[in-house]
Amino acid sequence: MATKVRYAPSGGLNVRSSAAGTKILALNAGDLMYDIAGVAEVTKSLNGVSYIWTKVHYYKVGTTTQEGDGWITKSNTTEISATAPSKSDVYSSNSSLKQYQQLTNARYIYNYLKKKGWSSNAIYAMLGNMEKESYLNPGCWEETNNTKLGYGLTHWTPATKYIDWLSKGADKSDIDNQLSRILYEVSNNLQWTSKLHSPAMSFADFTVSIKAPSVLSEYFTRCYENPKNVNSEVPLRQTNTAKWHKLLGFFI
Repeated sequence: MATKVRYAPSGGLNVRSSAAGTKILALNAGDLMYDIAGVAEVTKSLNGVSYIWTKVHYYKVGTTTQEGDGWITKSNTTEISATAPSKSDVYSSNSSLKQYQQLTNARYIYNYLKKKGWSSNAIYAMLGNMEKESYLNPGCWEETNNTKLGYGLTHWTPATKYIDWLSKGADKSDIDNQLSRILYEVSNNLQWTSKLHSPAMSFADFTVSIKAPSVLSEYFTRCYENPKNVNSEVPLRQTNTAKWHKLLGFFI
């Protein structure tokens, strides 16, 4: 992996206009960034301390995502390993995940579904939607233990749609179980309503489509998730999709 992907430390990280220059903004703990190719690192002091400065493209995630370019202190970031995450690396809890944790889960999901024959663009599209639904967190409840509301990666609603499908004793938060449910839905034409977007596309066709990630993101939003205020949700999920498209590209 030539381009390095990094995340901000627990105390956050200032992004500056140049090496030791004016502060642009502060990233949140765990926010992601990647080194901009072809730009040399710079050694320069700030407040009497010498730092190595790296120019990055950053993603600051809050209610919406802010992204842009700026300079950061390299030593205050953590570099993401190029080694593919295993199942034991997956994060699962009933809380929001930080961006670097979401990246771990996104990489696992990507590798799992690629082996099942999905196109990269379809996976990016689904990841952009999953982030909006669950923070890419298989243990996420819309309301804790309320099975009438959403649960899991895609926030199956009601949660029993997924939970009652599981084999007796199966772990509902297991990421493989949730991905298996999605594959089951594809095979059995469940959850997806083709007529909600035009031109119509089946779930099976979606999984192998090479249409642009932004186009497929809208299909998944409308035909699978179908959230309230769908028209305003589409661009938000497309922004997420573009982020995962870019970041995962550095690990493929």
